[in-house]
Amino acid sequence: MISLTQIDLIQGHIYSAKKEKVLWTGEFCDRMIIRFWDTTLQYDSPAIKDGRRFPIVEIEKFLLWAKEDVTDKTPKREWRKKP
Repeated sequence: MISLTQIDLIQGHIYSAKKEKVLWTGEFCDRMIIRFWDTTLQYDSPAIKDGRRFPIVEIEKFLLWAKEDVTDKTPKREWRKKP
């Protein structure tokens, strides 16, 4: 399996975890990149409760977590759900 690199990360795209996790709502714990800075990025996820701030993490830490880009597998304006 080929690991993602910083060049592979795209704002607005959704990425899955290397260790797949399904939330109690039945949605996968994926992350969508909101914005980038020099060495950090901010993301949204179904695991983030309403009213909370979107987390900011180092890009290297995100790359250790991320497995693949699942944007094409995700329904528009929704999160992926376990079948």
